[in-house]
Amino acid sequence: MKSNIRIKNNKGFTLVELMVSLSIFVVVMTVIMGSILAVLDVNNKDQTKKTAMDNLNVSLESMSRTVRFGTIYHCGSFGTLSQPADCASGGSSFTLKAADGTQVTYSLSGGAITRSVNGGTAQAMTSPEISITSLAFRVFGSYAYGTDYLQPQVIITVTGTAGTAGKVKDQSTFQIETTVSQRQLDI
Repeated sequence: MKSNIRIKNNKGFTLVELMVSLSIFVVVMTVIMGSILAVLDVNNKDQTKKTAMDNLNVSLESMSRTVRFGTIYHCGSFGTLSQPADCASGGSSFTLKAADGTQVTYSLSGGAITRSVNGGTAQAMTSPEISITSLAFRVFGSYAYGTDYLQPQVIITVTGTAGTAGKVKDQSTFQIETTVSQRQLDI
């Protein structure tokens, strides 16, 4: 006997199943791509800030090295810059005689730490990614030994922001304070 029963062989997916799985795939990939783009954006911001802070660190280290081996510390822009002058309350500029005999002045100008040698044109020491809002020098013991009995030292305080200019949400504020003392004996 012959049977008219057909066996239905369902191999494959229906159109609805394909559309559902494809839409789930698209949603998952959109979420993953959003996360990847957010991570890349954060990484770029961090790299910019790290580069800016490295530049600030190099500037402060250069300044500290000059101060360490220098003499005749003069705080502020008042009086004769070639004569020692303390300022416990802080000054906005600082002049000293460097180890090579030149007169070096550090100050804040246009949101950057600047360096001037022998009264010449002030050159920016910090990159444009750093905006310095406050720079203060406090000098103690700049007078010759026997006058104050202190080893000369300078306290440098720097406040500002690091990051891409114009993008406030990408900027980080910082305040750095360091003390540098003269290497040679004040005798």
